[in-house]
Parts: sequence; structure tokens; C-alpha cells
Amino acid sequence: MEKLRIAVCDDEAFALEVIREAIGKVLQEKKVQGEIQVFKKAVELEKKMREVTFHLLLLDIDMPGMDGIAFGKKLRQERTRADIIYVSSREDKVFDSLRVNPYGFIRKSHFLEDIPQVLGAYLEQREEGADPRIVLQLKDRTETVHIEDILFIEGARKYQQIYLAGRANPLEVRKQMQELEEEFQDYGFIRVHKGYLVNYKHIKVFKENDVILDNGSCIPMSRRKAPEVKDQYMELMKNEGSIIF
Repeated sequence: MEKLRIAVCDDEAFALEVIREAIGKVLQEKKVQGEIQVFKKAVELEKKMREVTFHLLLLDIDMPGMDGIAFGKKLRQERTRADIIYVSSREDKVFDSLRVNPYGFIRKSHFLEDIPQVLGAYLEQREEGADPRIVLQLKDRTETVHIEDILFIEGARKYQQIYLAGRANPLEVRKQMQELEEEFQDYGFIRVHKGYLVNYKHIKVFKENDVILDNGSCIPMSRRKAPEVKDQYMELMKNEGSIIF
């Protein structure tokens, strides 16, 4: 199984070390390979998330600047799919945190009791229901990404650019667009234009000559292909079980 990338954000240095050590112990007991990075501010973590895709975030709620719940809401608005577990002494904020749809809530007052239960259950669920992923061979490394995180793919001559939710910069792969279209055809990607492949799950609005995605990106759509593109989209939505009016 892919190495689990975990980020911990807490403004207290002591808490960061305690949480990091406890996570490492649970990972070892569950025989899960993991990589843990720690941050004192949400803005620092947000900046790092433009470069690295984390699978799990453990966030404090009370932090200077942007608190953990506000940060979680921002991530969800940006369609970032990282799972969130809150680690906080603010037990009165449990219901507020539910708006972010976190995986769980670890009480600092019962930390040693809660973390093996919550994190252990998360690891077991993740192993049972892993989302489809793809390994990308980039210029200087390989990177595994979740298919659903891919917003769209843009043609760029020899290298095609893959844009991910929550990531500022695209990943570049040296493949022909036709190859990528064949590889992604079973995952709901639609060729809306000769230079663009779009993940139908992120399509929000069809315009006459454009497709608008849920992160605000505007992708050109070939007028000639528009009827076919819309038919493909409707078919995919129906297969997903969506009700079409």
C-alpha cells in the first residue's frame, strides 16, 4: 500500500511532538508506512499543500490566524480531498467541526485513549476502501495520485499537464494526449477539446463554448464536440445514480 502522508498542525511545539510520536506508534502497530510532517500555522500547511498531496490532516482548532475549522472549510470549498481529524481541547466545538465532515475528533483531555481508536479505525477503513489511484512518472520523480483529485489534463506538446484539486502547479507527464485519453476513459474523463481531458465529477456548468469546473477553472469546449460531450456527461451521471431532470 502507498505510504500514508500525514500533516499535523498545532501552534504548540510540545503538542506537535506528542502527536507525532503517538501517530508513529499507531502506524507501527498497524504495520502502515507513513510520513509525518508538522506545522505550527495553517497558512504554512496550506502553502506546503500546493506542493505535496497529504492523505490525512490532524488539525488543532484554536490556532492564531486561521483556526482549524475555518481552514477545514476552506479546504472543502477548494475540493481538497484530504481526510481531517481534529485534535483539540475545545470539546465544545465538536458540532461546529462537523460542517467540515471530518473523519473524527480526538480530545486532548483523553488523547492517549482516543488516538489509537480514531486513527486505528481510520487506517483500517482506508485499507478496505482505497480509492482508484494512478502512478505518474514525472521528470524527476514518480507520484501516486487519487483519480478523483484530478480536475483536468491540458495538452502541452511533448508533456501533458495534470491539474489536481488543491494544488497550484500541475504535474507534467511525457505522454501523448491520446494515450492519456485511453488510460482514463474508464474513470469518467471526457475529451471536451483536442487539448483538454476533463474529469466529469468536477464539471459544474456547461456554457456554449466552455466548461466551468467546481474550482472555477474555465475549460474551452469544441463547438463541434459539444453535443457528444454533454451526452457523455449525462450518461456518466446516470450510471452514478444521479437523478436527471
